[in-house]
Amino acid sequence: MNTWFSGLARVASRAVPALLGVGLLAGCVSDGAAEENVSPESAADSSLLTAEELRQELRALAREVGDGYGGRVGIAVATADGVTHVGLTGNSWSWSTIKVPVAVVADREEVATEALIGASISSSDNAAAYQLSRAIDGDLGDLPHTPELEALPGETKWSLVEQAQFAAELPCLDTVGTTYAAMADIVDWQQYGLAEIPDAHFKGGWGGDTSRVYTVRQLGTVPVGTGVVGLAVITHPDDNSHDTAVEILDAVGSGLAELIEAGAIGPAVTCRS
Repeated sequence: MNTWFSGLARVASRAVPALLGVGLLAGCVSDGAAEENVSPESAADSSLLTAEELRQELRALAREVGDGYGGRVGIAVATADGVTHVGLTGNSWSWSTIKVPVAVVADREEVATEALIGASISSSDNAAAYQLSRAIDGDLGDLPHTPELEALPGETKWSLVEQAQFAAELPCLDTVGTTYAAMADIVDWQQYGLAEIPDAHFKGGWGGDTSRVYTVRQLGTVPVGTGVVGLAVITHPDDNSHDTAVEILDAVGSGLAELIEAGAIGPAVTCRS
């Protein structure tokens, strides 16, 4: 238990259905004209989902996975249209996902070493994270889309919507880049969920919110086109099993990967001045 600090089923007809596989995209042209040339840019634009279409896809994905494995699911995706969210709000204990903003602030304030950040993020080492938290006096300052830390930071409530927004802006917020790099070097036994998406930078957290509610959650940043997408996912498995939670997030991650690979999700607007 990660107890740090704490006791597609529908795509518009103009797009190829993501769950049918991206291989079909190569043969798609308008009006059935096999000889018509379609530029990569126009093809990508034609498959991009609107916010409502994306919501429908995410809702179907969450329902299918939750019913299939037994559990409740929440998904938030930050794009240029804002954050599209379905299912669980995730407005509950952040667990070790909160280590990401802690590490970013500690690096900014030059009170962290690369080794401490690597241990805190890559392997979710609680002792290293505790040192970073003490070094910043438990204060995330003006870091956007982050909550005020609780005395036990892992018990800080951090919603999926805010996490997805934070993840979308993370490459800009992490001006040094050490934390973001560590999120691409997660230890093998934590390689699940958003790890199913190629090139994802992510961090997870897990534990028992109560004796009857077990949580596994992740936030992540994924390169898409010329930008990135911010993601946040969470599950409460019906059997309170970590293994089941991992299976659920693996399925969610695979579904998100198919949508991204099909060009259905566009990048967020980041690095605002």
